[in-house]
Amino acid sequence: MDVGGVTAKQMDGVGDDPDDASDDAYDDASDDAYDDASDDASYGGGGGGKKDQKKKKIKPKPVQIETISPWDDKFPKDLPKGTKTTDFDWSDSDIGEVIREVMDQGNRRTCWTAATTRSFSASLVIQKRFDPPLWLSALHLLVGLIDKVDSKGGLKKLEDLRKFMIDHGTILEEDCSCPQMALEDKNNKSRPDPVPCTDKDKTENIRKFKVEDLVILDEVDEKELMRLVIKGPVAVGIEVYQDFLDFKGDGIYTGLETIGDSLDKHLFLLKGYGTTMPDKDHYWKVQNSAGTKWGDKGNGKIMRQTSSGASSSIFTCVVYPKLLDYYEGQNEAV
Repeated sequence: MDVGGVTAKQMDGVGDDPDDASDDAYDDASDDAYDDASDDASYGGGGGGKKDQKKKKIKPKPVQIETISPWDDKFPKDLPKGTKTTDFDWSDSDIGEVIREVMDQGNRRTCWTAATTRSFSASLVIQKRFDPPLWLSALHLLVGLIDKVDSKGGLKKLEDLRKFMIDHGTILEEDCSCPQMALEDKNNKSRPDPVPCTDKDKTENIRKFKVEDLVILDEVDEKELMRLVIKGPVAVGIEVYQDFLDFKGDGIYTGLETIGDSLDKHLFLLKGYGTTMPDKDHYWKVQNSAGTKWGDKGNGKIMRQTSSGASSSIFTCVVYPKLLDYYEGQNEAV
């Protein structure tokens, strides 16, 4: 299974320079790497009335939150029995910063590196192995699998990623000194292929984060997927069509109006679920890696099978880590 992920250039219609894309994709400290999740807005009071006139305080009315009853015909049938809420998002977890800001992979096909490391990082925090934030290096995966990717970083087989995560794993982003221009080095025949920084003697003591297994499900059961995302964010695959590239706003992407052929395979982060009111349409909450111009500031809603009525899930695969029993430096009270 070739997992490249459409580039941000395809989704946005405006591509970054390849050199800039390298920095944008992996360097959180860069101003260009991530757009802010929200813009500062200033609201004016307006004025009016006499200068010294006292204003009567108006007690705000309590907000009425619309809910859906389990006895409603449109109550989501994919929720596990006893689930208390029809709306959940790991981005709003009271644990702390489980999911980092939206990133832009630029014109690279490196979606698999972002989705995998973000799911892994979140699992380690949710299971209280480490305190948030915990940022694992996506660049380390790219360099470690440099001989398994195409010229733009697209991974040909997810099984290669699984083997690498079991045998080698990744490291903290702050510890990673892998070359930012790894793909450029790969594509330049006059340069040697880059190697992971952990293969160098000077970094042999850096902590490595491996997995017991990287589970890859090629057949997606959305009821099982719901049970998984309740435990933590997971990576999901999707066939990309033009309407997905053009998707913007707070609406729900249904995938039911696709035109033309599939353009690519894409992996991104599934982080929650929700239901619209009063229509009671059920959707998945995802975070893409195409910058903040896609969807709603980089996040999106994907129609769940229970609402679409489709014979199969819109997702083509699910990828998630099975953690080791112990990690060096983890919290003692686990």
